[in-house]
Amino acid sequence: MEIKWENIDELEDYQITYLLYKESLNVNQIAKVRNMSPQEIADHLIKVQIEKREEERKKDSLEIYLTFNKEERLEFLEGMDSDEIMYFTRKMLRLIPIEKDIRNIMILAWTAGELADDEFLEFLEELINHENDDVRKVANSAIKKIKNKSKEADKNKKEKKLEENIPINLNEKNFDNNNEKKDELQSFLGLDKNKRLDFLDRLKPEKMIYFKRKVYKRILTEYNTDDLIVLIWTTGELKDENFLKILHNLTEHRNSDVRRITYSAIRKIGSPKSREVLELGLLDSNPQTRQYCAKALLKVGNRHSLNILRNLYRARQGVEKDYVLRAYREAIIELEKSV
Repeated sequence: MEIKWENIDELEDYQITYLLYKESLNVNQIAKVRNMSPQEIADHLIKVQIEKREEERKKDSLEIYLTFNKEERLEFLEGMDSDEIMYFTRKMLRLIPIEKDIRNIMILAWTAGELADDEFLEFLEELINHENDDVRKVANSAIKKIKNKSKEADKNKKEKKLEENIPINLNEKNFDNNNEKKDELQSFLGLDKNKRLDFLDRLKPEKMIYFKRKVYKRILTEYNTDDLIVLIWTTGELKDENFLKILHNLTEHRNSDVRRITYSAIRKIGSPKSREVLELGLLDSNPQTRQYCAKALLKVGNRHSLNILRNLYRARQGVEKDYVLRAYREAIIELEKSV
């Protein structure tokens, strides 16, 4: 259920607190209005944030892809290397059984055709009996693309074997290709921190643009948590605001370590565009994340940020980690000078 004033009769107590917070009331003001303690109000806000993460999770890479128009999707797919295609295919196969939105189903079916991977055939064959005409058309088109690609691949393999004068096994369906060169980004992910920093320092401007694109696309398709964390860390070292859209979405990730390193990267980029995201991060369940957000708001915060920090500093005395309270206090002192 959406938390809004129109649904107030159906809202829980802590959700009403959140609505007042969204109206720009601070913790103390809400406490007076609701006749509660500041601690209770802070707990309400934390509960809403946890609930939002549980119910909505984050907009992951594939969900971002689903918002692209056709030209953007084509550009994205054309720019992927074999590793990225593999990761993206796995993401699609995980989403397909649970996706209900007709538009997204059509995009997934269209994408299956563009990737021409026969792993999608079962999904597409189910769609050819779908009640929606457009869905059936897209599914049939995708199936044709996959089968045509398969026939063309078989033909090319047979021709290559003939050229090499190698006997053809007519019953052979798959041929191994283990000679694929290891991707540069994949090698980067295997380096330790100091070597990654050295690598980034040595990148020339024209190569840097290409590398940033590779990082962005890999984040969209990465399913391995350890590699995802390295990729997010890299965006912070690159300090490019073009990563903010995807980083803001990653602050809703269910893994606390992913959220923590995401907020760290956002702090390093240091853009005022992240202010609202950082304010919400002050309510994150991970104390180090709360610390990072306070440190970031020290530089990009405004008066609203200052009010939130003041209220949290007062409300969390005795229950918050000392290093987090210290970060709150430092941010408060700096913001009081500038806003």
